[in-house]
Order: sequence, then C-alpha cells, then structure tokens
Amino acid sequence: MNIFNFYIPEQILVAFSLIVLMLVLSKILWKPLTNIIDSRQKDVDDMLQSAEEAKTIVAEMEKQRINQSAELERLIADKTNEARESAKREYNRIVAEAEEKAHNIVKDGEEKAAREYQRIMSESREDVITLALGAAAAIVESSMDNEKNRALIDSILGKNGTSHG
Repeated sequence: MNIFNFYIPEQILVAFSLIVLMLVLSKILWKPLTNIIDSRQKDVDDMLQSAEEAKTIVAEMEKQRINQSAELERLIADKTNEARESAKREYNRIVAEAEEKAHNIVKDGEEKAAREYQRIMSESREDVITLALGAAAAIVESSMDNEKNRALIDSILGKNGTSHG
C-alpha cells in the first residue's frame, strides 16, 4: 500500500473545487466580512478619536477651572483686603469723630466751668463787698463821731486825688 498514491484527475478536481470554493466565498462571504471588519475598525477608530477629543476637552476645562479658581481666590483676597481697608477707614473716621466730639464736650465743659467760676467769683466779690461794707458801716457807726468822719473822708478823697473842702 502506497501512502502517497496520487490520482491526478482527483487532485485536479479537488484543486478546481477549492478554487471555485475560494471564488464563491470571496464573492459571497469575503467582501461582506471585510466590510463588517472595516466598518467595526472605523467605528473603533472614531470612538478612540472621540475619546481623545473628549480627553483634550476635559484637560482644557480642568485648566480653565484651575484658572477660574485662582482668579476667584484672587478676587476674594482683593475684596477681603478692600473690606478690611474700608472698615479700617470707617473705624478711624468714627474714632476721629468721637475724639472730636469728646474734645468739644471737654472744651464746652471747661468753658462752662470758667463761666460758672467767673459768675461765682463775681457773686462772691459782691457778697464780700456787701459784707465788708456792712461790717465797715457797723464799725464806723459804732466808733466814729463827726470829726473822725470828716478826717476819714478827707483822707479817702486825698488818696483819690480830689480834696473836699
């Protein structure tokens, strides 16, 4: 028995059958199969490209978010500093106004005290003069006679630069 028995017409028939099968399969099955594979490859490529574009967009949005966040923090710091400065100016204005009012109150108080002092001193002088005159009159009345009165009047008028006589 020969393992390598070749029967040529059979082999030609098998080869022809294979060729026909390949042609039929390529016409019927190969083109649709390659179209499906190409379509799926295109879909995958499109999805990968979309994913890359989305990744780029997300990265750009993250940059914008970081920039906006930094800008917002800067604005917050600026507004906080402005508010502090404004509050400090208002505080200084209020303190200056209070100091001015306090100074005016003290000044008015001092002026009132000076006027009251002058009034009391004037009243006191008048009281002292009245008391002194009353005491002098009482002393004079009790101890002087007519002659002494004339000498006293002449003496007083002489000191003032006028003479009585």
